[in-house]
Amino acid sequence: MTHALHDALHQVADSAPPLPVPPGLFDRARRDRLRRRLAGLAAAVVAVGGIGLTGQIAAPPPPAAFDDTTVDPLPAYLVHAPAWTADIRHAPMRRALVAFDGDVFDTDYTVDEDRGESVSHPVGPLTLVGPDDAYRTYDLTQDDEPWTGALMLSPDGRYVLTGHGEHSRLLDVTTGIARTLPTGLPLAFSPDSRQAVLVHFDNPWYLYPVRGEIQVVDLGTGAVAWTAPLPDGPLPREVDAALSPDGSTLIVQRHGDLHTYRRDGGVGWSRSVDSGDGVAGQLAWTPDGRSVVDASGLCLLDADTGATGKCIQWQERLTRMPVREQTFAKPIILAWENGAPIVTMGRDVVRLTEVPELLMRTPETPQTVSALTVASTRVQWTPRQPGPPDPGPAVHRYRSLLVGAGWAIVLLALGYAAVRLRRRRSLR
Repeated sequence: MTHALHDALHQVADSAPPLPVPPGLFDRARRDRLRRRLAGLAAAVVAVGGIGLTGQIAAPPPPAAFDDTTVDPLPAYLVHAPAWTADIRHAPMRRALVAFDGDVFDTDYTVDEDRGESVSHPVGPLTLVGPDDAYRTYDLTQDDEPWTGALMLSPDGRYVLTGHGEHSRLLDVTTGIARTLPTGLPLAFSPDSRQAVLVHFDNPWYLYPVRGEIQVVDLGTGAVAWTAPLPDGPLPREVDAALSPDGSTLIVQRHGDLHTYRRDGGVGWSRSVDSGDGVAGQLAWTPDGRSVVDASGLCLLDADTGATGKCIQWQERLTRMPVREQTFAKPIILAWENGAPIVTMGRDVVRLTEVPELLMRTPETPQTVSALTVASTRVQWTPRQPGPPDPGPAVHRYRSLLVGAGWAIVLLALGYAAVRLRRRRSLR
């Protein structure tokens, strides 16, 4: 049967009229085959490149070298972060000089089951400003709990502490990595930036009396170094605290009452102050540790007895300054310079000399600053005129777009390969 078919085919081929072969047929076939191979190679290269680009962007960023020796001048003014500014998680900095929330109207609502109603809370993102006009953003919506509005920058500018629900988030700006401190809400950093003071409440926000515990946590390990009792107090749950420069004594403020506790478990003095403003921030202690500054009148309270000493002369309304800088905000101590305190007052940084001196301005309306915190160590308090904001490397600024483009390239390359394989199989 095979030989019969072979003979029949030969007979047909011998008796068939000759067919003319178009000129250049084999050359065109050779070129088409080369073109297909080059297209396939290009598709493979594009696919590998897209995968590489996506992997490079998705890889953890290298940490920035933390610098605690360089003195960085404070910028004379801040601006809102430019559009498409890189996130600090993708583009770390060696330190942050300022952190602020730039939009008081950026809020969200969640349902509070205990209260049976919707509760508004700030969203962010925060703006972080580092040396050399570096700007970064910090998205606070990544946490499971909404941001409470609590914002603190460590004195050395390495850590940002934010409150979420009943816990805190600690961001290391040199790595972009944030971790949870489950022991409570943030109150203060220690002057050496190695510890954080948190408050843990024993009962829900609506129960009276308010009671709990103050905890001093080592940032390196997250372990609780020592604790102090939180005196029973009225609603709302308003607490301030400041740790002494040597880390041995903690002053706690509950409304208009001040209490001191020692690391060895001892209890110091307690007293009431005229106003509920309490202590003047996390650096309320004077550098020598002999006094604590009361925010209501910027009076020095003796660290051993609580007795009121010298009061710093200042006016709550800074009438000698331009209208825009007049403020009624509570002063927060940042540093001391020749006996004069440098403070944040609402949205600005001011040197409280006989004639108050504005050192740093924050952005003006229509977007104002609702939360502001400033580094204090290794900072030069002679402000410099800033240059244009540096929003970070383009590969991290447009991270979402580049990742999408990388995956699109990979999908197109794979689609091309699938079409070519299907055509090849259909020709067989």
